[in-house]
Amino acid sequence: MTQSIANLIRHLFVLAILASAITITPASAAGGALKVDITRYEPYPAEIGKYVDLWVNVENMGGGTAEDVTIELMPKYPFTLDSSSNARQNKGSIGADSSAMYEYRLFVADDAKPGTHEITIRYQGDEGTTWSERDFEIKVGTDTLDSRGTLKLEAIKTDPEVLIPGDEGTVTITLTNTASQYSVTINGKDYDTNAQLNEIELIGSDGIVVTTESYRNMGVLGPDDSIEISYNVRVSDDAADGTEHLNLALTGSSHTYNAKWNIPIRVESAGIKIIPSKPLKLACDGGKIEFDVANTHSSMFTSVSIEPRAEGITFTPTEYFIGTMEPDELFTIEFDCEVTGNTEITKLADAGNKVEFTGNSSDDTELHLYAEYRNGNNQHERVINNRVIEIEPAVPEGNSSTVMIGAALLLVVVVGAGVYRRKRRKN
Repeated sequence: MTQSIANLIRHLFVLAILASAITITPASAAGGALKVDITRYEPYPAEIGKYVDLWVNVENMGGGTAEDVTIELMPKYPFTLDSSSNARQNKGSIGADSSAMYEYRLFVADDAKPGTHEITIRYQGDEGTTWSERDFEIKVGTDTLDSRGTLKLEAIKTDPEVLIPGDEGTVTITLTNTASQYSVTINGKDYDTNAQLNEIELIGSDGIVVTTESYRNMGVLGPDDSIEISYNVRVSDDAADGTEHLNLALTGSSHTYNAKWNIPIRVESAGIKIIPSKPLKLACDGGKIEFDVANTHSSMFTSVSIEPRAEGITFTPTEYFIGTMEPDELFTIEFDCEVTGNTEITKLADAGNKVEFTGNSSDDTELHLYAEYRNGNNQHERVINNRVIEIEPAVPEGNSSTVMIGAALLLVVVVGAGVYRRKRRKN
């Protein structure tokens, strides 16, 4: 083999390695994953032989910045762009958890058939990276209203007001047509002020699932009319404390702007707190214990009850029913206690008047507190197990004189020591 042939083989080998590297190395965006959605289009449905405006939202769901985001709308029949030069749009970089809005205008063919038609949007996160595609549906029809009613989100009500992780609740939305008269004149043309409700959907979040389907074809609202719409929701068991944000998406008539509203839902894990208001001590035969019960949640609780349990102790009442507790309300409860059972100090009658005590002279017992309460229709229970009741020791009968003598001797010793100290100081 000549030197020139050997050199040629080496060069071909190097080129093969480079080609392989180019082939297997994919183009990737500098930032994270991009999410593309059509947030709305107007009129809805798109009208045959007329223009329809689209709003496309691109959101960066990744952890880094998408340096050079480009999207391209690829219309299909019956849609055509108002100008082919507007098909591709670039707005530069999109940071993590940020988004950008792109607008397009399409013409609907005169011979289009009513129904659902598709368009395709492709996008990339940086120049030279792989393009991704997604298809979207656009409804085309003739059932639009030439009206000028404007809807307003009037009120949001959650029942219960603040949810606990794992709770189910209801969110009620009030929508109002803000028009004050039945018609309005624009550029010499009269329009009615009804507001058409084609579709209303409540979209859940990471911590809350909406279990009610969207409402469709709900008719029209006249000037100053209102409507209440309710959705059932369920909070996940691991939802964090704070505010979850749901989205209310409205699709209106042809000339009523479609809208999305933010629906805040508060989640809080706080509940009933039980605090001893006096030392947990009992005499050998019983006594009283007392607690402060507080509602530390931001919602009202109903059917609140507290039940103490401890081995060898009988409580009266066996369960304390408090009822309704407002947020931050404090309620003091008291139980009468009777010490019973083999593990506690027990009196046993003997012959004559003599009574002696068996068992330990001093004993402690674990106290378990069960709190039950309702947040709306959701039943909750909390158990507190880190409490101990101290039972004071008993003095056996017949030894009272001995105890008194001992106490008297102790007093003499203490007084004598005081006199001795005073004498030493005087000397």
